[in-house]
Amino acid sequence: MNDGKAKKSKLLNIVCVVLVVSIMIYLFHDIFTSNYKSYETMTADEVVQQDKISMDAFIVRDEEYIDGQTSGTVVPLVSDGKRVASGDSVAIVCSSSDEAANYMVLKEAKAEKERYEALINSSHMNTVDIEKLNVEIEKSYADLLSATGKTDYSELYTKIADLEDKLAEKQIVTDGSVDYSDKISAVDKKIAELESKRINPSDVAAPISGYYISHLDGYEKTVNYDSINEITVSQVDRVLKANPTTVTGKMGKIVGSYKWYIVSTIDSKYTKVLSIGKNMRINLPFYGIEGIAVTVESLSEESDGRVALVLSCNLMNETYANMRSINAELVLNEYSGFKVPGTAIRSVTADNGEKVNVVYILRGDVMTARAVDVLYTPKDSDYVIVDSNTKAVYDKKTKKTLYSAIQRYDEVIVKGRNLVNGKSVG
Repeated sequence: MNDGKAKKSKLLNIVCVVLVVSIMIYLFHDIFTSNYKSYETMTADEVVQQDKISMDAFIVRDEEYIDGQTSGTVVPLVSDGKRVASGDSVAIVCSSSDEAANYMVLKEAKAEKERYEALINSSHMNTVDIEKLNVEIEKSYADLLSATGKTDYSELYTKIADLEDKLAEKQIVTDGSVDYSDKISAVDKKIAELESKRINPSDVAAPISGYYISHLDGYEKTVNYDSINEITVSQVDRVLKANPTTVTGKMGKIVGSYKWYIVSTIDSKYTKVLSIGKNMRINLPFYGIEGIAVTVESLSEESDGRVALVLSCNLMNETYANMRSINAELVLNEYSGFKVPGTAIRSVTADNGEKVNVVYILRGDVMTARAVDVLYTPKDSDYVIVDSNTKAVYDKKTKKTLYSAIQRYDEVIVKGRNLVNGKSVG
């Protein structure tokens, strides 16, 4: 019997030892992970978040065809979207594609010769001109960098040529080692050969002043430009489904008015934040363009929960000139602040009894609570945008700061437990 009691006592001691060791291991692990392993952070940095709606849209312009009686190959002389005056030559018509190709080569050869002659004349520059030229080189380089960062590359070749010319001018002035006589002789020979082919195109003149566009897409007369503000939801639906018509006997078109329109339909609930005359912005994701300034021109009567929206714009370049059916994003609001996971924000009660939203940050090995003001909570997102100008929370009676405001580059704790203001995790 004593043996049985001894065995039970021994077993009980073993169980107790196991329990004590298990508890110690758990506590050690909890302390270790709590202080060293369980905190993940994200750097608070400035972001811009847009509240926007996507819409299929159609471009309407004040377009007039350029009539042409001559058949052949049309060669534009100015790029699409460029401003021209009434009577200006905007294109030529060649009898064949070969003649058109020869004409373009001849035009480029004559321009090349003019460049070489201008560079040779640079040898008469003086020291004062060199200083001015250095400034012009820097400006040409900046203009080239700016052009490469845009979606409109129509002037990129001109910017490159301008920089090359100015660099060559500087080389001529500084050491006079550039000799273009051989190049000019070669160009003269090319010009003579091409002129012997009797290139004789006919001119195409602009019927009115405006913006020239060489491409015809068949949608030019789909919507009446003069009655654009009367467009309805059903009309917009038909426009978006319309098929282009075949255009013949035309040599391009002129956009007479600087103002063009973007028509679409949107959910009628958005009319609460829209008003005629309101300045807004749109993005064009397909073209990689953001922040285009537009103005609300009209909002139609509601139909099936939608309204027809007309936006106006006065920007023009080659890209805008060739747009027609597009997908656009209408920016309703824009928020600038810090992007923070929603789960990192906690509500606490300050010593003065005020409810405050805070995030916990790590500075070195010290945990600190920072006050935050939530600006925007995107739909179906785990993140919120907090105001980068959040004010500190302080006690009006004691003038003591209770919680400092979140700052840029704060390391916000996004994962961890036992979050306590002023706690050391070292």
